[in-house]
Amino acid sequence: MRDPVTSWNETRPARGDLCPRLTLTVLVLVDGEAVPFHTRFDYDRDDPLAVRMAFLDAPDPARPWVFSRDLLYAGLHAPAGDGAVRVRPPCRCHSPTMARILLHGGRSAAALYVPAAELHDWLEGTYAAVRAGEEASRLRVDDMLRRLVRGG
Repeated sequence: MRDPVTSWNETRPARGDLCPRLTLTVLVLVDGEAVPFHTRFDYDRDDPLAVRMAFLDAPDPARPWVFSRDLLYAGLHAPAGDGAVRVRPPCRCHSPTMARILLHGGRSAAALYVPAAELHDWLEGTYAAVRAGEEASRLRVDDMLRRLVRGG
């Protein structure tokens, strides 16, 4: 039987695609209630240290969550993160096929169960687009400083 939490988008990018995108269904646990959400992970070569995750089913268009690409990758292999975003690898007690992304806000928290194999394959595509250690060559520091000084 197919896992109802995993819904891999048929438009999966080819390995080495310049701007990989991953669309799938994740299980979100909030206050003890499990809710499936369609999500999209995006990667932009011009912002090579970050990945974005948007909830496609959200009633109000919300800003995407921005994560460290390295944090997501590290969290697939060992517990990673110590702030508002933490990533945990698959395990027997929670799910042998799902990684967990733990989001901590002011007074609330959520756990996202994400298919680990699909997330891993997608992250590998982002590293094919911009290899680890080469991110600094893609950063536009002058543009970032101008936006910072302008306040936007």
